[in-house]
Amino acid sequence: MRSSAALALTGFSLIAVTYGMARFSWGLMLPSISADIPFSPQQAGLLSACSFVAYCLTILTAAALADRYGARLTALLAALSAASGLLLLACASSPLLLATGLFVAGLSSGLASPALAAAVSNRIAAADQPRINTLINAGTSAGIILTVVILSVLPGGWRAACLLFALLSLACLLPVMRVLSVHAAGRAARVSRGFPRLYGHAMRRLMGIALVSGLVSAAWWSFGSALLRQHVGVDAETARLLWLVAGGAGIVGAATGPVAARIGLNAVYRLSLCGMALPLLVLAFSHGESAGLLIAVACCGAGYVTLSGVLLVWGAQATAEEPATGVGILFFMLAVGQVAGSLLFGQLYAALGAITALTLFALTALILLFITPSQNSDASDE
Repeated sequence: MRSSAALALTGFSLIAVTYGMARFSWGLMLPSISADIPFSPQQAGLLSACSFVAYCLTILTAAALADRYGARLTALLAALSAASGLLLLACASSPLLLATGLFVAGLSSGLASPALAAAVSNRIAAADQPRINTLINAGTSAGIILTVVILSVLPGGWRAACLLFALLSLACLLPVMRVLSVHAAGRAARVSRGFPRLYGHAMRRLMGIALVSGLVSAAWWSFGSALLRQHVGVDAETARLLWLVAGGAGIVGAATGPVAARIGLNAVYRLSLCGMALPLLVLAFSHGESAGLLIAVACCGAGYVTLSGVLLVWGAQATAEEPATGVGILFFMLAVGQVAGSLLFGQLYAALGAITALTLFALTALILLFITPSQNSDASDE
């Protein structure tokens, strides 16, 4: 029990820095960074895509790395790449240097997920794996909460915040060294060999769901803060508070496993999609502060973290003998969708305006309500 708790806490912390800080803090810092280093909405989309491209590249190779050198080294590289990328961001003086920092920082999340998935699949009993995996996955929200708090209280603005984020990333090195086994990659070997296989119709549908989910999520996580400031018209402090609400609400994703055991994964999946789509419509037609806006951003954070938890559990179940394989495939497709979504939303935002762009992305999410992994997936939820 102590071993599983230590692994969960270590994984939760690593996900907090690699996802919440190294990857998703960009969306919150975007208005401040663009004030210091000017760039267009199209360039903002390209910059946002850098992090997701890096994730795609590393998640394709991280399983093989964990197989060869162990989950511990792979997780250490995740923490180091997060720290390095954030240091580059803190020192950036041009869009090119920002892109470099975002790319290096983005490598961290692609390294962290396969390493932790391999460790969980090797050290945790199969019945407990969904609970531990979804708990670790909720670390994203903790990282987002800390990001908001640090940006709000730390003197020095976004550059000082990036320096502190880098130090927190380095702080993860010790627990990773102590908790993760050097050779906790027994199943990762099968990840690298099995990755090209599609595992049949259900897995292909899941890949499509993950792709579109990633595309839709990019509207908020890449442009949320900018939309709140430029389109909705809230001030900087209110935007940070709303980002904090989104991150805090995402903690409910830790309950994905237990809730799914009661009402089924399909029901949780549909609720999380609504939690992603409806807030985009609220953002599209909101002007100024309102209770509806507060609820919307909370649903947005909870919806994304919960949906990623659902995909994590479904991926592990779809490749039951190689759970890290399914997780890696679906998280890869999620990131591919986020790359496309960042680029597409940036173009739509610049050409057609926020209302049209947000409405189109919301409708895309609602279409997924009619798509499940397989026709008999409800039965498999029981």
